[in-house]
Amino acid sequence: MRFSKLALALGVAAATLGTVATTANAATFTADYRHEYRSEWGQNFDRICLIGAFENGVGFYVDSSFKSGTEATNDPEYNEGQWGDFVTNATEMSLWWGYKIQGTGFTVTPGIITESTSETTGYKPYLRLQYNTDFGLWFAIRPRYDYWRYDNEKADQKNARIDAWIGYSHGNFGINYNYTHMWALNDNADGSERVMYDNKDWNYEQNLAMNYRIGKWNPYIEFGDIGVAGTSDERQLRLRVGIQYTF
Repeated sequence: MRFSKLALALGVAAATLGTVATTANAATFTADYRHEYRSEWGQNFDRICLIGAFENGVGFYVDSSFKSGTEATNDPEYNEGQWGDFVTNATEMSLWWGYKIQGTGFTVTPGIITESTSETTGYKPYLRLQYNTDFGLWFAIRPRYDYWRYDNEKADQKNARIDAWIGYSHGNFGINYNYTHMWALNDNADGSERVMYDNKDWNYEQNLAMNYRIGKWNPYIEFGDIGVAGTSDERQLRLRVGIQYTF
């Protein structure tokens, strides 16, 4: 399977970089559990993630997510209410390297994310630029290219995406706002326009996140505004609550 080979390659790369990093740099590892609720159909998602970060800027994460139920009566996947039919959602991995430009407050981070579901594999290379001020305010922007390959007859999908953040940290408290805009770069296999939101070839998301670190624990909450379907102008709440433990 394509993803298995890529997973192995990324795993070897992460292990190699990690070995090199730990010879001269301290490493921190974080376990992250997150629950997500989407309001339109009452869907629930749970994610377990392991994050590794080294002092030289190398980092990686591996996560697995699960989903359970919906209140939608026309969804054949779920028919036992919002807590029924607990199934695997996706497996995701990422590898990156952050380079701090000394004396400027800027950090440049190239990286790649891969994601696999039961029917598709996604490849998401990106470049992130972040600026940190001396008083806790920070800004970041991340252009990303998403390429999805399907295991069935469905045509591959190509998307462009830009994420922008503004955040503030003070002591143990942090807050940030994230706006995402995305575009479809190709049409459907039959030549028809591929729609993402409100019968348009673009979509957007908004997210407000807050956290408060208590020693090695870091609880957080997020409020997201996301679309419901490509052919609808409806929006829905995406509520996330989670906790991290760094060791």
